[in-house]
Amino acid sequence: MINEKKLAVIDMGTNTFHLLIVQRSNCKLGFKVIHRDRHYVLLAEDGINTISDNAINRARNAVDSFQSELKKYADITIEIVGTEALRVASNGYIINSYVSEQLGVLPSIISGDREAELIFKGNKLIIGTQFSPYLIMDIGGGSTEFILADDNEVIFSKSYPLGVTKLFNTFNDTDPISDSTITNLELYIEEQLTDLSQVLADYTLRGLIGASGSFEVLATVLTGKIPNQSMVNISLIDFNSLSEQVILSSIEERRNIDGIPESRVKLVQVAFVMMRKVIDMYKPKCIGVSPFAIKEGLISEWMNDSVSQS
Repeated sequence: MINEKKLAVIDMGTNTFHLLIVQRSNCKLGFKVIHRDRHYVLLAEDGINTISDNAINRARNAVDSFQSELKKYADITIEIVGTEALRVASNGYIINSYVSEQLGVLPSIISGDREAELIFKGNKLIIGTQFSPYLIMDIGGGSTEFILADDNEVIFSKSYPLGVTKLFNTFNDTDPISDSTITNLELYIEEQLTDLSQVLADYTLRGLIGASGSFEVLATVLTGKIPNQSMVNISLIDFNSLSEQVILSSIEERRNIDGIPESRVKLVQVAFVMMRKVIDMYKPKCIGVSPFAIKEGLISEWMNDSVSQS
């Protein structure tokens, strides 16, 4: 058994369940990763209002895998959060109950505002001053969070119903996606982001920071590197070239693009439409891809609590 005090964070997202186990460290970030795992559960694959039996089984399998790992640790704090699908699904309680039974911890189903707060706290650990003011964009399956911030504070943050699974289920029509559907999707995105656009009218945006998820695909395809504990910079020229390729491609063509995993082949096209639209609307000077999001926000709070109690 491993006896050192550690933190395990489980992020139960709409598309992916993540487990991250860390312990405090003297390194720059203040923690080191002991173990990480993720499972694609696709809770909203057949609609977000009711989670299908197949998706519930995938979620249970993920939780069983996490339980097997957590049994190795004698002294560990466990934090579990659920996001959009578990906020809105009528039968999300089935998954919550299973998690509580297997892991002995009742999940916290967090609000969109709380989600945005944690994403900011996590990214604050690695975002440099060269990006300020910056817009964090975290694309999920059920929602997408935007956080406008500078070096010191959050200026504006909000969770929007722009998850890639939701958008795919609403706007997908043909393979490849039709020009008219792309136009309708872009108009919908613009309408949803009206209040964010009003705020950003007063700022010159230095950086767009993509937090994990679909942005990870962007970094992997263009650089061959999966972001781990530091930012990956992406040129606007490279993004424009890749986004056109992905948006115009069929599912089969995307399968042949190195760096796009099979689990993201279907939905990544919608994500790239949203990325491109946001970049066209807000014209950031640069793009950064961050591996940090909700999990690291919880880790940041845990480290701060540890300091205050010492």
